[in-house]
Amino acid sequence: MRVLCLAAALAAAVALVPSPASSQPAAMQWKEVFSPDGTITRVRVPVVVEPQVSAADVAISAVEPIQETGPSASRFDMVIVGDGYTVAEQGLLRQHATAKWNEIAASAPWDKHRGSINVWLVGVVSNQSGVDNDPSQGVSRDTALDMGFWCFNTERLLCLNESKAKAYAAQAPQVDAIVAVGNTTKYGGAGYPSLSTVSGGNAQSGQIAIHELGHSVGGLADEYWTPGTTFTGTEPREPNVTKNPSGSKWSSYLGRSTPDGGTIGAYQGGHQYANGIYRPSQDSLMRSLGKPYNLIGYDVMDRAISSKISSGGATCSGYASTRTGSLASGGSAYQPDASYFQSGAGAHRACLDGPNGTNFNLYLQKWNGSAWATVATAATSGPDETLAYTGTAGYYTYRIASDSGAGAYTLGYTSP
Repeated sequence: MRVLCLAAALAAAVALVPSPASSQPAAMQWKEVFSPDGTITRVRVPVVVEPQVSAADVAISAVEPIQETGPSASRFDMVIVGDGYTVAEQGLLRQHATAKWNEIAASAPWDKHRGSINVWLVGVVSNQSGVDNDPSQGVSRDTALDMGFWCFNTERLLCLNESKAKAYAAQAPQVDAIVAVGNTTKYGGAGYPSLSTVSGGNAQSGQIAIHELGHSVGGLADEYWTPGTTFTGTEPREPNVTKNPSGSKWSSYLGRSTPDGGTIGAYQGGHQYANGIYRPSQDSLMRSLGKPYNLIGYDVMDRAISSKISSGGATCSGYASTRTGSLASGGSAYQPDASYFQSGAGAHRACLDGPNGTNFNLYLQKWNGSAWATVATAATSGPDETLAYTGTAGYYTYRIASDSGAGAYTLGYTSP
C-alpha cells in the first residue's frame, strides 16, 4: 500500500512538470529602429499575431483627396491613415498628412511622378488625442489603431495594429502604399510589410516613410549592417544586395556616379550583415536617412511606381515650364528652344520624360563668363530623369542627350 501511494505521488509530481515539447520558444522577428541623427539599427522582437480585421469591422471614415490626378486604374494610389486624432482634430490630421506627402513628393523618384499619384486621406477618428506612452511610459490612450511608443521596450519604435490600419486604408478607392501618421511631435516610426508609421507632428519623421517605401513599394533591402555578423544564406532576391564581391548583379551600373555620392561598385556590408554581402554604394537612403536612393534603388523605385501609372502622356507634370523635342541616338539638344534663360538665385527642379527603351540624360549648365559649365547631372540608365540644383543668379540652359536610343521627350522645369 505504501509503495502504491509513493508511485501515485511520483506520477502526480511528474504530471505537474511541463514536458520540453510543450514549451516552444516564441517566434521572433527583426524591427528597424530609427534615430533622429539618421542612423538605423534593428532590434529582435516577438512576432505579434493579430486577429484579422476587415474593412467591414472598422468604422466608416471620411475619405478625401490630398491630391487627385486621375482615375485610380491608371494612377499610383498612396493612402494616409491617422491615429490619435479626435473628431475635433481632423484638420490637424490633414495638416500632418499633407506635410508628410509633400516631403515624400520632394524626394526622387517620387518628385518625377507627383503629377500621376493620387493621395487619399482616411479620416480615422480616435476617442482620445495622442498615442500610447507619450510623453512617458505608462500613458495610455484610447485610439483607433492602438499606436504607441516604447514598443517592445524600445523608445522610438512607434507600433500599431497593422490589421486595423489596413482595414481603414481599404476604404480608399485603391491602395498601392500606406503611411500611418500618429498624433505626436515626438520623433519615431516603424516599418511593417504593408505600411510605415511616422510621427505626424515631427518634421524629421517623413524620412522614415521614404525609407520604408523603399521596402514596401520597391522590394529593396537594407544597406546597413550589424558589426560582427556574416551573411551565410543564398543569393538574396532583393536587387540592391549580392553575395558576389564583383557586383555583377548590377554590372551595367558599375563605375557610374550615383546620387548619394561616389560611384557604383560593390561595398561590403548590407542586408543587416557586416560580412559576406555587398551593396552598390557607400551610403544611400537604404543605409542612412536623409540620403537619396543610389542608382539601383532609384531605378527600381521608378519602375515600381511607373508600373501603376498609365496616363497616356508625360509624367513630368507640375513644373512651371514645359518643352518637347526629339533626339536621334547619340544626339543632344538644348532647352528652352535651343537657347538659355536668366534666373535668380535659388532652387532649380527639372524632369525629363523620354521614350521607353532608351537612355536619355539631363544636364543643367550655367554660363561662367566664357563657357557653359555643367552644374548638375541626372544620368541613370533609363529614359527618365529628375534633377535638383540650388545655385546663384545667372544664365542657365538644359542639355538633353541620348546615350542610346531615339525618340520624343518632354522636359519640365521650374526656376527660381
